[in-house]
Amino acid sequence: MSAQPRWDDTAPAPARRPVGVPASGAAAESDRNSARIVSVIALASIAAGAINIAVAATIGADGQTHAFFGVVGAAQVVWGLMALVWAPRLWLVLGALGNAVVAATWVVSRTVGLPIGQFAHQVLPVGFSDTVATILEAVTAVGAAALVVRGAGASRAAARVRSFALAAAVLIGAIGLAGVLPQTHAFSSGGGGGRSGSTAPQGGNGGGGAPAGGYGY
Repeated sequence: MSAQPRWDDTAPAPARRPVGVPASGAAAESDRNSARIVSVIALASIAAGAINIAVAATIGADGQTHAFFGVVGAAQVVWGLMALVWAPRLWLVLGALGNAVVAATWVVSRTVGLPIGQFAHQVLPVGFSDTVATILEAVTAVGAAALVVRGAGASRAAARVRSFALAAAVLIGAIGLAGVLPQTHAFSSGGGGGRSGSTAPQGGNGGGGAPAGGYGY
């Protein structure tokens, strides 16, 4: 009996194992994604803070409102700068909660009116600057909350994704500048943007005798 040639072997070839991404590579990509998110929300918080500080500089004589915008703006800027360097989970929680509270305060003031303050129980007009700031705050709150849920933080985020962070800084910086400019215009053309402090808000663009500030104060 002759031997069967090797090339006639009909045995099935062993199945190939799927090639997967090494765990170290997947972890590195996840870390870069976290760094990108942290960069975006940190810059968004800084931009929102700059708008709120501009509001504090142009707000009327109401001390509580002035202090509110000044403290909120400073906190947002500090939080954002810190997050670019070091953003552990606790810091992300603080950013998510703080910006969510500020954004919710804006929603209440533009729908049913705040219970306290210079314009208590009055529905304030929606202006450009306040809308921009609130969008930036919402982005910060949602992004930080998402990272908290994932259990992901980032250290030296901007340095790790330098090109991405630079592009994000240009874009978000332009958005923040667009929100700040109406407030600086209010200061230069309106004598401080509603410094009378005694009349109810009538609009957010300075028309019809209303304050020129983009926040409608």
